[in-house]
Amino acid sequence: MTRGPMDRTGVGIEVAPEETLLSGAYEALTDPGARAGSPEDLFERKILAIRGTRVGLDDMLRGIATLKASDLFLKTGSPVRFKVAGRVVTFESDRITREMMEHVLDCFLGEQDKRLFHERQAADLVHVTDAARYRVHFAMAQSGVYATIRIIANDVRPLASLGLPDGVVQSLKQFRTGLLLVCGVTDSGKTVTCTSLIDSLNQERELGILSLEDPIEYIFREGRSMVIQREVNLHVASFSDGVKAALRENLDVIYVGEIRDRETIEQVLKATETGHLVITTLHSDDCISALNRIIGTFPMEDQPRIRMALAGTLTGVLFQRLLPTPSGGRVPCVESLWASTAVRSIVRAGDLSKLTSYVGRATGGIGYRECLTDLLRRRAIARDVHDAELSRLNS
Repeated sequence: MTRGPMDRTGVGIEVAPEETLLSGAYEALTDPGARAGSPEDLFERKILAIRGTRVGLDDMLRGIATLKASDLFLKTGSPVRFKVAGRVVTFESDRITREMMEHVLDCFLGEQDKRLFHERQAADLVHVTDAARYRVHFAMAQSGVYATIRIIANDVRPLASLGLPDGVVQSLKQFRTGLLLVCGVTDSGKTVTCTSLIDSLNQERELGILSLEDPIEYIFREGRSMVIQREVNLHVASFSDGVKAALRENLDVIYVGEIRDRETIEQVLKATETGHLVITTLHSDDCISALNRIIGTFPMEDQPRIRMALAGTLTGVLFQRLLPTPSGGRVPCVESLWASTAVRSIVRAGDLSKLTSYVGRATGGIGYRECLTDLLRRRAIARDVHDAELSRLNS
């Protein structure tokens, strides 16, 4: 089923050429006997050829998992592309026409949803099959409609399996109240870290947990806690409205998929001031810039008030990037800034550049360069990846 519209692995490693990636994959996917007797529908309709084999949208969706890709890219006027181990791989296929993209829209969106898409020029939804869940994003560009389809794991990964430093994992699980920011650039595993932490709390403690997402990606299994999942534009109008309502529900933990605006920040700070643990994500380049971004969202006259609230409720900031491993996966390299009396004092005063000396061991956490060195020592990353990342940091 599909819900919508509502308004995630590898980097920089060598992957096999397209011919190797394709070898055998689509023979299995497009074998007529594989779906003998299944009803013809929009997803099964053959719309283009890849290396001479006619395929439908369902074939391409299964191809994401078969090729161990993270994303499928469909763009008007371009061939089919998959993102494999962090690289966009172009396949030998028909170029996607406007009619083909209209068919893809029809697969995911009803008539009313299509009208909304053409008004808003974008749509986000989650598509669910028996085999997998997919996050689907449509948008308009110069060439026409394009789509990014990401496969979502059916099960939430255990926190201990993510490759985070042991000390970081233990710190995350010990937080009881306040604001925990998980930050990083796009496709850095922020959502995976947050959902794994939520699931850890769910399985190990007796809590009332609210998860506000846009859209819901992972479904939490039953545990010792009560977990309520609400989707923006489906169950609640906005993140800020969801947080505001949670303040009347006597909950313990609130997960906010992303803080994007002043209203959401204001409600999140109110929630932390009333004793909740609020976990949320933010796009930033490091821990300090995350705090700067929150404060800088507000006009100058409001920033002292926001700094006071942030200083009083901040629990910690975790920044992460995903680096390629020798085996073809990715591993997080992180830095942490855990709140202390000195950290809160600096945030309150407003000169956040002074926080540099508190990132990492000074507050019981880990620094980015220290984590990078540890990953190399453990052979979790190769020497060239380590050196390239150091070069980026020094540039």
